[in-house]
Amino acid sequence: MYIRQEYKYLVSNELLDDIRAMLLPYVRLDSYLSKSDSVDYTVRSIYFDTCRLSLYQEKISGLKLRKKLRLRGYDRPVENQIVFLEVKQKDESFISKSRSPLYFENVKGLFLTGNIDQYILDGNKFPKSKEDARKFLYYLYGKSLVPVVLIVYNREAYYSKFNTELRITFDKNLRSKISTSTDDLFSKHKSVYSLTDYFILEIKFICGYPLWLKSIIEKLELQRRTVSKYAICIDKHKSELKRFFKRSSIEFSQSLYNKI
Repeated sequence: MYIRQEYKYLVSNELLDDIRAMLLPYVRLDSYLSKSDSVDYTVRSIYFDTCRLSLYQEKISGLKLRKKLRLRGYDRPVENQIVFLEVKQKDESFISKSRSPLYFENVKGLFLTGNIDQYILDGNKFPKSKEDARKFLYYLYGKSLVPVVLIVYNREAYYSKFNTELRITFDKNLRSKISTSTDDLFSKHKSVYSLTDYFILEIKFICGYPLWLKSIIEKLELQRRTVSKYAICIDKHKSELKRFFKRSSIEFSQSLYNKI
């Protein structure tokens, strides 16, 4: 697990080329992308919540300390596809995240049995993977969490040439669909666009960010916001979710752009 800060900005798609051009003298493409012919990769996440959408409610109520649980994968499925159990906890602008890798084919087996030693992978990159998996299952079982929504987007990622702890991402083409099963992580069923005309700019850092980046943000007059992909996508499907959880009392945010 690591702790960092995240600043987010909701940016018009019309500014994408301008921002990229202004950043390029200072950043290099994520190593994963530099090995491919693509400028971005696909992020897929199934988010978990209670039948009353308690984690969503914590977000829209402005709770300072809150968490999200998700199953995350990337691009298209391949043989022995590795996915991640993630617990992301937020304390105002400070973020901590734990990740536990396992094979996609073993997700259901893990959830049914809780057998971390059998299913969770470990290694140098994830020395605390089993400990982090126990944390994930503690919340999953303790709060009776279930799959709620599949969220997909294209991520364009960069690192600073001068400080690898500074990461800048453009999350584009945000789309989603209601999901009731972890099988849906690589679903080919059509999802709906949850955020049109905008992309999400994220700046991730540990010890502050440089003047050159601050200058770019000020020049483009970008306004920092607490953008939540999860809240945006839940709001997009509010009618469907009300029918799905018809026995629960669920309140949704009234205005997407006021609440994200």
